[in-house]
Amino acid sequence: MNGSASAGGVAIRPATAEDAAAIAAVYVRSWRAAYAELLPTEVLASLDEADWARRFRSRRDRAPTMLLAFTPGRVVGVVMAGPDRQDPLLAEIYAIYVLPDVQGQGIGAVLLDAAIAQLDAAVVRLWCAAANHGSRRFYERRGFVLDGSTGSYEISGHRLDTVRYACVR
Repeated sequence: MNGSASAGGVAIRPATAEDAAAIAAVYVRSWRAAYAELLPTEVLASLDEADWARRFRSRRDRAPTMLLAFTPGRVVGVVMAGPDRQDPLLAEIYAIYVLPDVQGQGIGAVLLDAAIAQLDAAVVRLWCAAANHGSRRFYERRGFVLDGSTGSYEISGHRLDTVRYACVR
């Protein structure tokens, strides 16, 4: 995607290194909201936007597709996608986050659709925390179905069980 595209009242454009602070803000604020019931308060409080921004600026393994959703003057969402990490013939949504105060407005759907449109694979997969029921409902409404694979993710010594979804394009 060159330049920016607008859909659903939100503009979508590729992310750049200059967007690192805005991406970090979306990540941290979204994590704090999405995982409030799943992780201890002190773990979520320890998430640092400045640290995340440094990580994004220094990443050498940038996702092939990294798109931002924004309204005038404000980044409100981010999606990262590329080849599936387990099967490079498939595609994977690595992460998708929307600021809590604008969730439910279709921004996540626009971001997800924009990322999928750029992926060159018939099947797109993603992982989700098993107990993150809101995100799971979102993915299921977008056509993703559980494929039977499970895993886990560890953050600050706390393990989250995960499930994998797949969508045939």
